[in-house]
Amino acid sequence: MNPKSDSLIAYNVLKKKIIDSGFCTLCGACEAACPVSALNTKDEKVNRLHDCSQYMDLCPICYEICPHSEALLLRSLSFVADAPVKNEALGYYRKIVLAQAVDQKLREQSHGGGVVTSLLKYGIETQFFDSAIVSQTEPENPAKPKPSIALVPDDILSAIGSKFFPSSVAKAYGMAVYGHGKTAIAFVGVPCHILALRKMEAWQHKIIDNLKITIGLFCFGTFSLSPLLDYIKEKYKIKPSEIKRLRIASKFEIHTKNGVIQIPMNEVEKHILPSCRVCTDFTSELADISVGSAYPLTDWSTVIIRTKAGEDFFYDAVSNGVINTWVIEQEPKVFERIVVAAMQKRTAALEQATEMEKVQGYLPALMLRETEALANIKIK
Repeated sequence: MNPKSDSLIAYNVLKKKIIDSGFCTLCGACEAACPVSALNTKDEKVNRLHDCSQYMDLCPICYEICPHSEALLLRSLSFVADAPVKNEALGYYRKIVLAQAVDQKLREQSHGGGVVTSLLKYGIETQFFDSAIVSQTEPENPAKPKPSIALVPDDILSAIGSKFFPSSVAKAYGMAVYGHGKTAIAFVGVPCHILALRKMEAWQHKIIDNLKITIGLFCFGTFSLSPLLDYIKEKYKIKPSEIKRLRIASKFEIHTKNGVIQIPMNEVEKHILPSCRVCTDFTSELADISVGSAYPLTDWSTVIIRTKAGEDFFYDAVSNGVINTWVIEQEPKVFERIVVAAMQKRTAALEQATEMEKVQGYLPALMLRETEALANIKIK
């Protein structure tokens, strides 16, 4: 028997183009989708547990559902493309509103509008979904995200706060299906996480039937965990276990029991993941509901409703007194800032892409509108 060509085994392509090139964001979608459990996302890398080619001649799934491959982009976009509005900066949407949790304590704990926490808590309590995929933190390393399956409201509360490092939430989604038997799952993630789930949906993977709702977070990018924490430890003498909270405003803030250390952004930007540098999606354009800051308002969030499923769930929470809303047109500075931030990320990504492609010879997938050949395709 002739040996199989390396190009016919999807993992070999995934390893060459994504993993070895430094474009992997450790979402764990490849692990969740693999039909023979050949992959494992652990210790800041994707590990191959055994040779999947022993079991099948050709299986493209791990490469195709990777959010950084070029596969399935058009079909993934179709899940939101029936929305009535298409905005160059923000993507497809039905409505944009300002929102906040009615529960003031939740808002205070969340350091913002508390919308995501409130929606997830409401969904669990009303059994709209039976679990939620979130990112908590490691007890011994509070800066490190821990992908978690939230089953009760207290699990949701434990995930409050922004995360700035990779989190294998797609892996946790697979565990919720296979390990816990969950059938109605809410999924929270940044743009690449949402894209991975949409690709599974486009692929019609069997575990995607268990997905109930996706909530996407606004994202400027994530940092490489060990290199940045090592840098902070070496220069600022702060151990990972001493970090209570991280925050990005005009500077990178490290909160400890002794106070707040502010680091200029140009010091830490070199630790942003390569794929984040060429990502053009700021507002999680493929989510059912996208949520982010409403700066300069400190206790409100911006909510972008993109799908019918997202609209129904969000306004069910509103009608039951869980969420307050306000028209964003009354706060033009908020809308302007989001559009500017989205365009800045997109512009910077395209500039980085031009330089990076010269070195790498390959780039992870950009959003469809950046691909000239597909610019005029209409989704029906």
